[in-house]
Amino acid sequence: MDELDFYREHGPLTDPGAHRGQLTGLPTEVAALADIVRGVVVHRDETSWMHGFELPVERREEANTRFAHRILGYLGDLRERPAPKRFAGTCRDFSILLCALLREAGVPARLRVGFAAYFVDDFFEDHWVVEHWSDAHGWRLADPQLAGGAVEAYRIGFDPMDVPRDAFLVGGRAWQECRRGERDPERFGVSVVGIKGLWEVQGNVVRDLAALAKVEALPWDAWGVIARHVDDLADSDRALVDRAAEVSAAGGPVGTVRDLLDAEDGLRPPAGLTVVRTPTGRA
Repeated sequence: MDELDFYREHGPLTDPGAHRGQLTGLPTEVAALADIVRGVVVHRDETSWMHGFELPVERREEANTRFAHRILGYLGDLRERPAPKRFAGTCRDFSILLCALLREAGVPARLRVGFAAYFVDDFFEDHWVVEHWSDAHGWRLADPQLAGGAVEAYRIGFDPMDVPRDAFLVGGRAWQECRRGERDPERFGVSVVGIKGLWEVQGNVVRDLAALAKVEALPWDAWGVIARHVDDLADSDRALVDRAAEVSAAGGPVGTVRDLLDAEDGLRPPAGLTVVRTPTGRA
């Protein structure tokens, strides 16, 4: 299959399933679709300071919703609504929904997992965005969390539908630059909870590789080499992460991504990440 055709089609996590009807008649431009996503999703950590309401603790669990069709089922439709009525998720949820809308519109799209330099000064925050294809410009990064008025709230000085490559580092590039001593690993992680370091980067190398294969995991999913702390990695494991980082940084090609995941138990996502569970589950 052609590379762009592969990313034009849904994977199991972006397929809208029975809720496909919600996606008919939508625009095809990435900015317009990102605005739609921003109107139905709220980040669970921005409700108080941006929107002036306290999210009930139990609603933080909404971010464990793995499949786009579950998010669509929760929403019922894609009409903009007040922030307290939106799906409460994380950056991954903004991105999985935008990716689903783009693929449904026939636009090649994929999630990218890495680190954003535009949320916290002098720090690369763990973050997920969407990479979308334009015949005129190739692959571009879009951050739907910054759509609409959020770009002003976050004081972002660039077009969030064309995020500069130095402002968002995919997991593989972050790993390579840290390993070469060009970046300080202590400047990568989740600032709000004080988690940082090369282990955080290691995890996003593998999650980004999985996303390139259309296995868009949850941000806290851990398998294989992710679960082993970087300080405890054998030389062979470090070499494996180096190889994964090379493919992540290059963004494929998808054949190489699949071959690597098929060959290496330490990288291959568990099959359960793409299995739809019973209605009682959160997936």
